[in-house]
Amino acid sequence: MYGMINEETMLSKVTDLPTQLLQSLALKDSIPAFDCIDEIAVIGMGGSGIVGDFIKTVVRDHRVHVVKSSDLPRLSDRTLVIAVTYSGGTKETIAAVSKAREYTSKIVMITSSKDMERLCSNQGIGCVRVVNNLYSRASLGYMLAPALLVLEKSSIMNSACKDIKEASGLLSTLAGDRNRLERIKRSMVGKTLAVVYSDEFTKAAALRWKHMLNENAKMQCYYDVYPELLHNEIEVWYEHNTNNDDKALIILRDEEYEREQVHNGYDLYAAINKSRRLISSKGIEVTEVWSVGKSPLARLLSLSYIGDLLSVHLAYAKGIDPTKVSNIDYIKKGGV
Repeated sequence: MYGMINEETMLSKVTDLPTQLLQSLALKDSIPAFDCIDEIAVIGMGGSGIVGDFIKTVVRDHRVHVVKSSDLPRLSDRTLVIAVTYSGGTKETIAAVSKAREYTSKIVMITSSKDMERLCSNQGIGCVRVVNNLYSRASLGYMLAPALLVLEKSSIMNSACKDIKEASGLLSTLAGDRNRLERIKRSMVGKTLAVVYSDEFTKAAALRWKHMLNENAKMQCYYDVYPELLHNEIEVWYEHNTNNDDKALIILRDEEYEREQVHNGYDLYAAINKSRRLISSKGIEVTEVWSVGKSPLARLLSLSYIGDLLSVHLAYAKGIDPTKVSNIDYIKKGGV
C-alpha cells in the first residue's frame, strides 16, 4: 500500500509554504485598502479558516472575530470582514458573507475560484484571487499572506511585508532540518492520539497541528492551552498508566511570549516547565517544540510548519495517502 502512494504530491505542496508566502507579495499592488476600521472579522472553514486564528494572534491593536460557521456576531459599519474560501464554494462562508453585507461594506474575499471572483465583482465585494494549489490545507501561504497585506494596506499592520519575508526565509531553513523533524516523528510513530499543549500565543499553531494531523495522517488530535489546562487537563496524568502508551504529547513553546508573561506578573515559563517535569515523572514522553524567529508571524509559522511537514511524513509511515479526505468529501456531497 505504501508503495502505491505518490509521496511527492502532498509533501511537495506542504513544503512549498515559504515560496507561497513570497509569491503572494506580488499581489500587493492589487490588494484593496479600507479605512475607518474598529474591528476585524475573519470568516472561513477548515484550511481556509485557520487564517483567522493566525490573524487574531498577530494583530494586537484591534478586536478580531474568528468566524467558523454560517453565523456571525453583531458587526458594525466599521468592521473589516476578510472572508476566505479557497475553493470558492464553502457554504458556511458564503452564508456568513451574505449576512455580513447587512452590517458593513468593508468586505474582501480571498479565493482561488474564478467563479467566486466574478460573483464578488457583480456584488461589489473586493476580491483577491490566489493560486489554485488543489488542496486548501496545503495552501496556507496563498491565503494568509494576502490577508496580512490587506491589513497592512488598511493601516492595521505596519510590517506585514517584512514579516512575510522573514517567515519565508526561516521556513526554508527549517525544511532542511531533517534531524529535528525525525526526532519529533519518532515520538509519534505508532501512536493513535496526539495531545498538543500550547499557550495563548502558540494555540493557533496547535490548532493547525490538529487540522493537519486529522486530515493528512488520519490521526486523532486535541489541544489544550496554558495556563487554563493547569486547572483541569493536568489531572489526567495522575499515575503511570499503560493506556498512555498510545498517546504522543507535544508542547509548543515560544520563549518570548512566556517571558513577557513574567513581566505581566505571572511566571508562565516556570509553570510550563513544572508541568513538563510532573508529566514526565508519570512515565510520559514529552516532546517540546520551540519557536524560532523574530516577528510574531515568523515564530508562529515556525511551529505550525513543523506540524505540516510531520503530518505528511506520519501519513506515509502509516501507508496512508494524505491527499484523500473521503469522509469530508462525503459530508459535502449534496450541497451540505
